[in-house]
Amino acid sequence: MSQNKNKLFDPLITYVSGGFTVLFVLVSVIAPEATGGAISAALAWTTATWGWLYLAVVFGLTLGCLTLMVGPWGKCRLGGPDARPDYSDFTWFALLFGSAIAAGIAFWGPAEPVFHYKTVPPFFKGVEPGTPGAAVAAMTQSFFHWGISAWAVYVALAIPMAHAAYTKGLPLRFSTAFYYLIGDRVHGRTGRIIDVFAVVATMGGLATTTGLTALQVVAGLKYNYGLELGDKAGYAVIAIFTAIFAFAVYTGLEKGVKFMGNVNIVLFAGFWAFILLFGPRIFMIELGMESGGGYLSSFVKMSLFAQPGEDKAWLGGWTIFYWAWWASWAPFVSIFVARVSRGRTVRALVLGCMLLPSLANFLWYAVVGGAGIHYDIGGVIDSDGVEAAVFGLLRHYPAQGLMSIVAMLLVSMLFLTSANSAAMSLAMFSSGHEHPHRLLRLFWALALGAVAMVLCGTGNLKSIQSASILSALPLTVLLMMAMASAFKGVKE
Repeated sequence: MSQNKNKLFDPLITYVSGGFTVLFVLVSVIAPEATGGAISAALAWTTATWGWLYLAVVFGLTLGCLTLMVGPWGKCRLGGPDARPDYSDFTWFALLFGSAIAAGIAFWGPAEPVFHYKTVPPFFKGVEPGTPGAAVAAMTQSFFHWGISAWAVYVALAIPMAHAAYTKGLPLRFSTAFYYLIGDRVHGRTGRIIDVFAVVATMGGLATTTGLTALQVVAGLKYNYGLELGDKAGYAVIAIFTAIFAFAVYTGLEKGVKFMGNVNIVLFAGFWAFILLFGPRIFMIELGMESGGGYLSSFVKMSLFAQPGEDKAWLGGWTIFYWAWWASWAPFVSIFVARVSRGRTVRALVLGCMLLPSLANFLWYAVVGGAGIHYDIGGVIDSDGVEAAVFGLLRHYPAQGLMSIVAMLLVSMLFLTSANSAAMSLAMFSSGHEHPHRLLRLFWALALGAVAMVLCGTGNLKSIQSASILSALPLTVLLMMAMASAFKGVKE
């Protein structure tokens, strides 16, 4: 790829992925109903035909990452035996957590457990909705969706990428993760085709998050202040977000990203502590403990729960959607994780980017989701949508107005941190080197906003979720290849 070092972009990667993105936006604008119908049909086919693949791959990645951690390969240091970390443990964890989790946990934290409480997941067949047993089932399912399986998707890709980059001197690109399987072909057409898949998947994953974040901000303004902004409000919110992270990416404000990472952790911890301090503490603790035990005892069965011979609508809307969402985020998150993890051991990376974040998610769900169940905010979800759940919860707490502003700020900051990283990663993929031109970074930032506007314009949460499931399908096989590459690299 050295011949492309001075080029603005790699023609193959940029023309194919960029052309696909532009074509999708144009077709969606010209024929929105036809596009929506095609997305729905493709989603139904993907879920029914390939749903099992998402489940099997994510379970395999989880086992693989745990094996790397506990095995002798865990002592392998990314960057060589003399390499040392570039960041303190706190800043490192803040960067990892902020870039990978984004606004999704703030969106679903109070909503998902309540949804499962009212409509018990099929894995817990026989449990009556609205009962204490349903509360445990709901929290257990939420723990599963946001537990170690989710983070394993990122770690499985980050390990071979960081190892090859820091020991072989390769650029931090998605295709670098496959070096130990395909060798120098990562520099040729094979590697560039792999990077095309990464760009398309990242567009789908970030567009999903952008759409969800916009819906939540609009819902917050309506719920708290009675602002009826109309059907086009999502466009305005996305436009503002796009302008902010496009400016950050264009100017290369790396210090700002680091600052936002630390602020995210403070806001996240502060909001969590507020909900715990002024909420039903004993209920939250007991629910979290019992659900944690249920998660550990049922992990394997839940991971392989495929509903053979049954309708896959629930799986497609929840577990498969989540696994696809994580997969579509993996290309750009893994680059960010690899970039800030130089000098860490494989064991430390698995611990810091898989086990500890899972624990943080469990604490968040046990408190915020537990409060949602206790105060039964299902009525708010029914009347105002899932996106209003966190604001419906805050009406049971003091300083509702102030905390609603904090909630919207938290959602926005988490999203902007991730969007900045994603746009930078897209530019790295399409340029072929680590320091892409700022015009290329700007193009991908604006492209992210355009795709998100198209999806958000449907006003349909299912359409927004579909982007992740469809765009991540090719990545499932690539992720298993990356896991094999990780084992081969650390053994070498």
